Amino acid sequence: MKGKPLHERISDLTSLLMAPIYAGGGIYLIASSSSFRLFPVGSFWRYLLASVLILYGIYRGYRGWINWKRNQRAS
Repeated sequence: MKGKPLHERISDLTSLLMAPIYAGGGIYLIASSSSFRLFPVGSFWRYLLASVLILYGIYRGYRGWINWKRNQRAS
């Protein structure tokens, strides 16, 4: 068998594509003045959620990149 099955490669690609979306959502929460009235501007919880989104985006991108590189080496 050559490389990973298609569904696993799609999962890795999805991780790589979702990483900037999560990080971008966190940056948007910090930079914008609108949060759909969920968190007021300058709120501790707003910045906490933004930080978690950014960190999760970085983690997911790193994990997806490592899996992608591992697949390239194995092929």
